Amino acid sequence: MAVRPISVSQLNDYLARVIGTDPLLSNITVRGEASGVKYHSSGHIYFSLVDRDSQVRCFLSRNNLRVMDFRLQDGMALVIGGSISVYKQGGSYSLFVRSIELEGEGAMALAFEKMKKKLAAEGLFDQAHKKPLPTFPRRVGVVTAETGAAIRDILKNITRKNDFVDVYLYPSMVQGEGAAETIAEAIRLANAQREPVDVLIVGRGGGSAEDLSAFNEECVARAIFDSRIPVISAVGHEIDFSIADLVADVRAETPTAGAQMAVPDTEELRGTIEELKETLLQNLENTMLYQRLKIENLKGSLEERAQHRIGEARTQIETLRLLLEENAPQKILQNGYAIVEDPSGNVVVDAADVAANVPYKVIFASGHAYMERTERGDSDE
Repeated sequence: MAVRPISVSQLNDYLARVIGTDPLLSNITVRGEASGVKYHSSGHIYFSLVDRDSQVRCFLSRNNLRVMDFRLQDGMALVIGGSISVYKQGGSYSLFVRSIELEGEGAMALAFEKMKKKLAAEGLFDQAHKKPLPTFPRRVGVVTAETGAAIRDILKNITRKNDFVDVYLYPSMVQGEGAAETIAEAIRLANAQREPVDVLIVGRGGGSAEDLSAFNEECVARAIFDSRIPVISAVGHEIDFSIADLVADVRAETPTAGAQMAVPDTEELRGTIEELKETLLQNLENTMLYQRLKIENLKGSLEERAQHRIGEARTQIETLRLLLEENAPQKILQNGYAIVEDPSGNVVVDAADVAANVPYKVIFASGHAYMERTERGDSDE
């Protein structure tokens, strides 16, 4: 018996009912790559989800944009949840999007940016919180896997460059489930020691973005930020960048660079010390020579001044001697003068002080005599 023909509309109605009631198609999850992304003026987003061999049209309503916290672009690897719906007029079907997530590295990149934005807003990346690395550390701590290229490179470079420091390993997982928590715990353990290390290298060797993802976790970032010990982040290769790099006090491009950054070169320091020693000795010799010359000049100047003062004193003494000689009583007496003394030995300088009938001593240039004052009567002559 032949099947009666049906209209195109009836066919599309039937397909719509079948697809709309299918439990799988009403709640399906599809993986693919975004293509032909179009943000419509209505606010809806239209795009296709494609793989190597096929594609399906997708529709994301503006009322459902809250399910997406990133801007959709061509080429993004996506995992979409939704339902299949038939467009009757066009005889086509579309995937109505209810949930949308980035897949693989795209998802990690989105998570990285979200974490970066969150921690930056809290000030965990601020330069004001960065601690300087010690110039001459004695104890270096390393948070990394107990076995692996990273710890070997770090130990080799530290011991090659510095024969003074001690290295302490705080082993942790560096990838896989639970790795971030073990890294954070190792950092806290290093800080809890009674004699903590002077600087802490936190890192691992290179790997894929997924391998390095533990160093983008919030618990690791906060453990680094809370560390009282200066932290060098040494994660992956030069092109790799992690949240740990942003929070750490210093970022090293590789574990090898972190090791070289953590310690000074003792051989170079010895050379510098020898150079400084030679410079100090030379400066000391120059200073001593300068001081000797200064002392000699000062000695000559003092001797010259002393001789000048002595000459001035001798001239002054000679002047005083001549003055004393000119004014010596004996020389005055030789000019015909005499000195009169009363019986008590006092020099008489006023005739009015000469009493009658008292013997006065008269001293001449040669010898002396005694005399008395006698009263003379009045005379008419």
